[in-house]
Amino acid sequence: MSVKNRIKQYPACEVINLTDAEKNIYSGSGWKLARFVEGELLELFDPSEFTEYQSDVEAMSSEAIRIAMAWMLRVQNHNADPLARNERGEHPGGEVWLVMCSCYQLCAPRRITLTDAGALAHMARMIGDELAAT
Repeated sequence: MSVKNRIKQYPACEVINLTDAEKNIYSGSGWKLARFVEGELLELFDPSEFTEYQSDVEAMSSEAIRIAMAWMLRVQNHNADPLARNERGEHPGGEVWLVMCSCYQLCAPRRITLTDAGALAHMARMIGDELAAT
């Protein structure tokens, strides 16, 4: 199954409902990067968890975006080796989607790649806005 096939249109936005197994990965609300392999959620990455608080919101946002892109590069590099496996036997690559986590749903999903400037700008805006609000 593909990620696109899991997206459902709800009145407010598009949504991916989590399976029971995927609910164990869910770690709270907010904008996160979701890693999917063959349509299954394997990881949620929150760059703000790795960003030290700074009074300069622009600098803090820039750091969060740098961290997010480094994580995406790791996923992309693993995609180049289809035989690669992590310590749990899972393929460490996959597709990356920016999602708003809310109540065990992934809202407003958008595929993010390092070669899509529009998607990267959207990611930067969402992550930056969320950090500015904290």
